[in-house]
Formats: sequence, structure tokens, C-alpha cells
Amino acid sequence: MECVAGLLCISCLVGAAGGFAPSIEAPPATSEPPPTTTVDAALLPAFLGRHNTTVTVHAGDTATLSCHVVRLGDKTVTWARRRGSDFHILTVGLQTYYSDERYTLSYEYPNNWKLQIRYAQKRDEGLYECQISTHPPRIMRVFLSVSVPDIEVRDPRGEAVSEAYYRVDSTVGLQCVVMPVPPSRPVLWTRSGRPVTTMPERGIRVDTSLMGSGLSSWLHIARAAVSDSGNYSCTAGDTVSADVRVHVLDGESSAAMQHPKSGGSRPVPRPAHHLLVPLLASLLVLLLVHT
Repeated sequence: MECVAGLLCISCLVGAAGGFAPSIEAPPATSEPPPTTTVDAALLPAFLGRHNTTVTVHAGDTATLSCHVVRLGDKTVTWARRRGSDFHILTVGLQTYYSDERYTLSYEYPNNWKLQIRYAQKRDEGLYECQISTHPPRIMRVFLSVSVPDIEVRDPRGEAVSEAYYRVDSTVGLQCVVMPVPPSRPVLWTRSGRPVTTMPERGIRVDTSLMGSGLSSWLHIARAAVSDSGNYSCTAGDTVSADVRVHVLDGESSAAMQHPKSGGSRPVPRPAHHLLVPLLASLLVLLLVHT
């Protein structure tokens, strides 16, 4: 009886407690994705300034492409260049990953990640992207335009020349024309890489002046000598130049001078007596036929 009473007591206690295993209801099944944690846009990295801008530089100058980024945090700034389907990484953070040493990353406090291209050339022209390593990445695009002036050497008649012939003791006259004028880029004459400047004692004069939207630089050599022959160049900056080969001839060879040769296509004049032999031969044949 005592055992039965004990079992009944335990049974009552278990019943009062809700049984040996309390029931747990499973959450209802759902196809909805779990809620995502939203990040305040005001805390994310962002660009300052306008997007899709164009930067224009003259050939030979340094191109600077600015990328102002605020609230960068632990993210990284990358510069890349896009050419159609080709995509080239240029810099990541402060490191440069491009074989052309003219490309460098210059950080300007507090937030400007500047891509700089020294001695900009026409082949550098194109689309560049500044990216922030968010997911997905944020991108700011900049188009670089490189202006290359036209430059050529002309004779006194205004014709472009690559070769010019003169007699000994005559005056060499060559004009270098640059359009448009590259700012802060002097126009210089050189001979075999050495500067040619005004030297009155040697009869050399260089006159440079503005000409409309361009610039004109004349090179005059009075009483030219054979030693004045050589390769002359007119340069505007480090990447733009035009060349001319000057021939100062003496004696019989001067018969081929004074007619500037453009692009090597104009024939050198020959003395008239070279035509007499074939002409006399033709006349002799005609006389023999008629006799």
C-alpha cells in the first residue's frame, strides 16, 4: 500500500509539472529570406566631386587624375584603365602595378588618391576608373584627353620640307610652325641634339613670334658653309618635333641645290649639258635615216 501510494504521489507531481518532456512548438515553415542588416548609406565610402569628367593635357605635360574618397575605412582605392574589353589594373592603394614607370599614385591628404602620368602621350588618351573595394565596387570614371600640336618645318615659300639644299655663302632660311601653341613648352631648334641659338658672330639668328593660334620660329644662317650641313630639329616640349636635313653644297655639287626637297620626292636638278648627249645622238640617227 505504501508503494502504491508513493507511485501515485510521483505521478501527481509529474502531471503537475507538465510531463517528463515539455512540448516545444517548431516555427512555421517559410520561403522568405532572413532579414538583412541595413547599413546607413551615410557611413559608407563615397566619392567627392563630379563623375564622368574629362581632363585635358598637352603632350609632354604631367596628367593628374583626382579621386577624392571620404569614409574609406578599411576599403581600398584602385585605379584601372579600360580599353574596350581590355581592363588593366594600374594602382592598388599606394602600390603601382603597371610596367610603365610614368604612371604613379600620389596621395594628397586628406582624401585625394591622384593618378599621375608624366610626359603624357597620345597613346595615354582614354578612359580611367577609380574604384572603391566595396561590394559591389563603387566606380568613378575619368576620360583623359591628350592634345598634340601640329608641327612642321617650312621653306621661305611656305612649303613643308624634310630636306633643303643651299649654296655655300647663301642664307639658310627655315621656319618652324607649331599649332596650337603648347603652354609652358618652349619651341627650340637643335642640331644633332645640341641647341641652336642666336649667335651673331657666326651669322646665326633665331626669331620666334606668335602667329594666330600658333607659333613661328625662323632659323637663319648667313653665309652658310659646308660645315653647316646636318640634321636640324624643331621641338615643342619633349614629345613633339619636326626634322629637316640641310645640305650646303660647294663647287660642282651646288648644281643640285637651292630647290628644297619635300619628303625626298622632288628630283635634284641636273646641269643642262647632261641632256645634250642623248639629244645629239637622236639628231644623228635621224640624219642617217634620211640620207
